[in-house]
Amino acid sequence: MIKVMIVDDEPYIRQGLKILINWEQYGFKICEEAANGNEAIRKLEMIDIDLVITDIKMPGMDGIELIEHTREHISKKIRFIILSGFYEFEYAKKAIKYDVADYVLKPVQREELLKVLEEYKEIYYRQIENVKKQEYSERIIYNNHLESLVSGTFNKDCIGFVERHLTDINNVRYIRIEYDATNESYSRLSIEDKVKEQGRLYDAIKAHLSEYRDHAYIPLKDNNDFFVGFIYARKLADRLELNEKEYINSLHDALNTTLSYGIIFFIGQREANISTICESYKSAVIAKNFQLYSKDTDISFYDEIKDKINTSTYSVDKNLIDELIKAIEVNDNELINNKVTNLYQHFKELVAEPEIIKLSMDYLLFSLISLAKNLYSDFEYDDVYRMISQGGYGQTSIRGSVGHFKKFALEFSDYLSSLRKNALGGVLTDVERDITENYMKNLSLKSLSEKYFVNSAYLGQIFKKQFGITFKDYLNNYRIDRACELLLRSDGKIYEIAEAVGFNNTDYFISRFVIMKGVTPLQYRKGFLNKSNKDKE
Repeated sequence: MIKVMIVDDEPYIRQGLKILINWEQYGFKICEEAANGNEAIRKLEMIDIDLVITDIKMPGMDGIELIEHTREHISKKIRFIILSGFYEFEYAKKAIKYDVADYVLKPVQREELLKVLEEYKEIYYRQIENVKKQEYSERIIYNNHLESLVSGTFNKDCIGFVERHLTDINNVRYIRIEYDATNESYSRLSIEDKVKEQGRLYDAIKAHLSEYRDHAYIPLKDNNDFFVGFIYARKLADRLELNEKEYINSLHDALNTTLSYGIIFFIGQREANISTICESYKSAVIAKNFQLYSKDTDISFYDEIKDKINTSTYSVDKNLIDELIKAIEVNDNELINNKVTNLYQHFKELVAEPEIIKLSMDYLLFSLISLAKNLYSDFEYDDVYRMISQGGYGQTSIRGSVGHFKKFALEFSDYLSSLRKNALGGVLTDVERDITENYMKNLSLKSLSEKYFVNSAYLGQIFKKQFGITFKDYLNNYRIDRACELLLRSDGKIYEIAEAVGFNNTDYFISRFVIMKGVTPLQYRKGFLNKSNKDKE
């Protein structure tokens, strides 16, 4: 409903306007009335009003002064319809410079009032739609800049743009917020339902953050990883007079009471400035990797995990773990199998000490990631995480299968071996050809790595090193370029073109198109047609 205030010094006129038409039937609701400009201002300062219908001549403060004061001191969005007598028309024209919506002559006629209201309503909803489109485009651009910072591939413009949206860019942490995947009800959801739940999680975080909602965002990555990113800044806690952990706990509790499934926080290391938020993001991913082995908390700080790994005294024979790490490093499959068997046998003897076993596995994983980082400093933590979770590490427990962990250890050993080779040619040429020939199909790093017998995490890293962007971004960019050709040489609908170039989600297609081209697909097509028509003239 459009919220209306009626302002007139004559009570019978105010009452007459209220009963002249059925306001709610036409989409309006009279929320307030006032006898003069001064009273109207007091009420406008306390409540939200969309439209003010005001008499032009009133004692104390007239309609023109009311409009002027509202524009300068309250809001430029409030629109006005002027009521004026026939002999006041010239006076009413002064209101034009204040962009009044319209004027109505007294005595007010029902049909004339309805005509003016309908014209206003059309403009009102058109403006709302334009604002939504602008906010949508702004959101995509903001997310793109934020993701550039998170990935470490950014420029000064990114920092400036993001800074305008955040309450602070100093003393920040990256927090990965997601549903507890071990919840059976959640794990049974379809991909579409998980996308919807991700949207509900995002909306719940925004509602809690209120005016600081830009600290949360949905990553644009299309990898069925349904989390929400949150940039924590110390000022968020300071404004509520809370310390860091109190603030994070309060946010976690608030979300858990709102949503249908349990929530887990993975909290990266603190960074002095947003420019290094990528390091906090990487450490949040590591925190998630560790939590895969044994879920003991819904709020996992990387700082605490790191401290445990570095300072704990192991009852487990640490030599067994170090021997396994060495076997993985030298890529000796037989030795890896033997060392995993020995380690599991040792774990069985410590069945009453699950926490010690978990710390041992954390130490192992931390060491393996360190090996990968030393071999290739720019390796992708996300790719390693996917290999870990898909390769069996996440299924490992004291009651789990030794075969699962052997599978992970062997795959990670092959991955390290691939990093050492660091070959950039050959397979990349084949992958690039696959993209140009089969971009409209369901291409993925996983399918291509299986086709060319290369570890998917390693393939993703050498691809990025060769082309400067990730495989997914390269594929999407190529698809968008092909979509541009179809937009200009066919009259296909947007969703048809999206499907034709390999996008199964039209909204995602549009968001990627805006990021690359700066306009929506429809605007791109219209812009070309307009240019063609002008050239013909």
